Amino acid sequence: MRTIKPPIWLLMTATVSSQLAVTIFLPSLPTIARSFDVAYGTAQLTLSVYLFAFAFAQLAVGPLSDRMGRRPVLLASLVVFTIGSLCCALSPTIETLIVSRLIQACGACGGVVLGRAIVRDSRSGPEMMRSMGYMASAMALGPALSPLLGGQLLGAFGWQGSFWFTAAVGLAMLVAVWLILGETAPKSPPRTTGIVRGYLDGFRVVLRERRFMGLMIAATCASSAFNVFFAGGPILLIQTMGVAAELFGWFTLAWAGNFVVGSLVSSRLQGRVNSLTLIPVGQGILTLGAVAMMATALLGFITPLALIVPLMLMGWGNGLNMPNAMAYALASVPANRVGAASALMGFVQMIAAALLTLLIGYLPHTTQWNIGVGVALTGVVGLVGWWTLVRRP
Repeated sequence: MRTIKPPIWLLMTATVSSQLAVTIFLPSLPTIARSFDVAYGTAQLTLSVYLFAFAFAQLAVGPLSDRMGRRPVLLASLVVFTIGSLCCALSPTIETLIVSRLIQACGACGGVVLGRAIVRDSRSGPEMMRSMGYMASAMALGPALSPLLGGQLLGAFGWQGSFWFTAAVGLAMLVAVWLILGETAPKSPPRTTGIVRGYLDGFRVVLRERRFMGLMIAATCASSAFNVFFAGGPILLIQTMGVAAELFGWFTLAWAGNFVVGSLVSSRLQGRVNSLTLIPVGQGILTLGAVAMMATALLGFITPLALIVPLMLMGWGNGLNMPNAMAYALASVPANRVGAASALMGFVQMIAAALLTLLIGYLPHTTQWNIGVGVALTGVVGLVGWWTLVRRP
């Protein structure tokens, strides 16, 4: 039976299913490079192009959902995601795979953008904060756990296995959303402006909200830190440190598991402390973890353990920061502009992630120094954005 207050598990699953495709194939990157006889940096374009396409597609999906409704746009997104996944699995060349990843990303963005928007539509107050924490945990756990699964699929089915799996997940989610999700977008008065004018007006309203901009920067820096590790982590762990590709996913749990811990701590503190202040605290802990990673590199400890301990600190800091930043950001805009706000936040996050993966992917990774520097920079930028746009009146 369709409902206008969909269960949180459905929204979390929609988010995870789209996030799976970001990183499930990471253990396969060296294999993809060898299979198509291309450089590792060229193979990594399958990640960077995905992130760029994901970013720009959100700018269409969010405002369209404000105008047409969440349900039809989400269903269309899932159809595109499933088709793109099938094309990836059947790709005969690296060029075809890159184009197929672009199609896959255009569909995948709907789960993330609309999942957040539907939470904002259907919940309020502490319930919205808790639900947004669950969504943020899903956004972290999806990319973190998927390389673990991807490593097993690589061993069993080759590099195509991860794409066959995402196609199956996309199809299952399409059926679930069709059966369960009702329309949650608030009813708006008839629009007198054209589609393009209304589209631009949505972003204009959102960009005027100074607090939204500061909170978006905080959330972007938290997600960017995660992507810095995902860009350099596979080559560092698998080729430099000698970790088996099938085991790479276990190392991502050091971050994701502590993200969940930080998110749970944040939920427990709701009503006891001002959760808005947890955002800079989390950003500070994230930066501290990055400094610790840089220190281990300088001291010559080039081991998986020297990477895992700082990752645990980073994950905990992100768990305090990201859920609260996303919830307060969407709460700071008018209800009929939530789709545009969620899209803009996702766009900025993905553009930052894409630029960072391009940069980090072509840097040498003989130690964890470059990853630590990248994460530290995101932490500092997040703190500056918080102080100038949110903390100051």
